[in-house]
Amino acid sequence: MDLTIDVHEEPSATVVTVGGELDVHTAPSLQAALTALDSSGRIVVDLTGVSFLDSTGLSVFVNALADARERQATLAVVASAPRVVKVFTLTGLDSALSLHSTLAEALGA
Repeated sequence: MDLTIDVHEEPSATVVTVGGELDVHTAPSLQAALTALDSSGRIVVDLTGVSFLDSTGLSVFVNALADARERQATLAVVASAPRVVKVFTLTGLDSALSLHSTLAEALGA
């Protein structure tokens, strides 16, 4: 399945909406999109449309978190699929970044 990426501005954050499978083949596209962001504020990556996430996809968030901290930005992730959330919790990345179950929750945080 192809990866879809949409970037739009909300009053409180830049929102990156991702759909499809985030794996070794598609992760570079998300990495490029996140690197291209010119945001020193709040970045929310919405993964509610992601059906699969592997370790390569997870590494995108490790890099994005480091980049956000360097730019004094914050990074939040929205994930509702149990198998996607599980990858974040098993690796402990859920404690390093802000993990939410809905976009509304992430934007209100």
